[in-house]
Amino acid sequence: MSALLPPPRAPRVLLVTFNRLVPADQGNARRIMQLVRLYEAMGFEIDLLYHREEGLDPGLLRALQGRFGRVQLLESRASKRIGADHVCQLMDWYDPQLHAVASEMHRLRGYQVVHVNYVWYAPLLRHFGPEVLKVLDSHDIFADRALAYQQAGLAPAWFSTSLQQEDEAFAWADAVLAIQRDEARAMAARGHRHILFLPYLEPQVAPFTPRRPGAPLVLGYLGSGNDWNIRSLRAFLEAWQARPDRPPVQLLVAGGISRHLAEQPGVVRLGFVQELQTFYGAIDIAINPMVGGTGLKIKTVEPLCFGRPVLATPAGIQGLTEVWRLPVAESPEALAELLCRTLSGDATDTLAAWLAQAEATRVALDAQFDAQRQRFSRWLSQRLSLPLAG
Repeated sequence: MSALLPPPRAPRVLLVTFNRLVPADQGNARRIMQLVRLYEAMGFEIDLLYHREEGLDPGLLRALQGRFGRVQLLESRASKRIGADHVCQLMDWYDPQLHAVASEMHRLRGYQVVHVNYVWYAPLLRHFGPEVLKVLDSHDIFADRALAYQQAGLAPAWFSTSLQQEDEAFAWADAVLAIQRDEARAMAARGHRHILFLPYLEPQVAPFTPRRPGAPLVLGYLGSGNDWNIRSLRAFLEAWQARPDRPPVQLLVAGGISRHLAEQPGVVRLGFVQELQTFYGAIDIAINPMVGGTGLKIKTVEPLCFGRPVLATPAGIQGLTEVWRLPVAESPEALAELLCRTLSGDATDTLAAWLAQAEATRVALDAQFDAQRQRFSRWLSQRLSLPLAG
């Protein structure tokens, strides 16, 4: 009698990130968990190397250990030096400790994929051989990012690097993920032929349902306290409060931006909210009056996951123009004018139209995401000789 063979071991991914992932209450963490679910749907087991830059507590550790196959913690020693003109060098933001820790995890666990987030983690990919598939999720284009701030009269924030540094980092990966199609095209135009477009999209949490008859209208904005968000919402509120035809609607503001707003009529500052569904369940229309910025505006996609229409400016739908079906106001001031004009009287028909347009936008987003998810899954399956998941 032949011996029973052990069941085949699930392929493994080593995920490297500095983000607190549980709960995923920031846009970048939600993007990372989107990829976690995608890998899991393909049958991968996922280990986490948490490069501790966003703290650790017993609750977080328990949550991570319950979510991932194996969790390794590493306190960050990256210098994160910022050079002249706010140009950052990759190796100033990379932690050289990562190599030894990741290599030991690979020796013990045997990974088929190493997946790193953000371009300054790309140097880690150089330490893995051709038997390991190396994936870099860019999250954003960071080359010359500081220029966008300077051109808007803002002080550059966080990470920005040179085209040469970013191109070098991309070359270390087998695939670079772009979160929006325009960025994928820009990366490819620079000569990179291993770019995969994978948009951000969360599962549908709530259906698109009409507002309660007779209930007062409520607008909503949820965002962090970064400079772009502050400038954008303040511009909207200044225009909104100055209009004599402002309808009697309430604006709920949630997230870190709440700390940067003065008290004013009709605006309720909620601060951090524990449950996104509770916030979106309390509003009728989300707004995103962005005046600029970089990267995909997750705060524009998010309301659609909770069955709410979103009214935004062109900067607010950056990366989404191909699928967008809702009205777009040219500026925060134009958005205030649009809301005043449409909500001052009987807005029943307009609200119904916006809801239908929001649902159509979500359908288009789903179709786009599903096509790109399948493309990424096919690439992984072919490179690793795995059966293609449905």
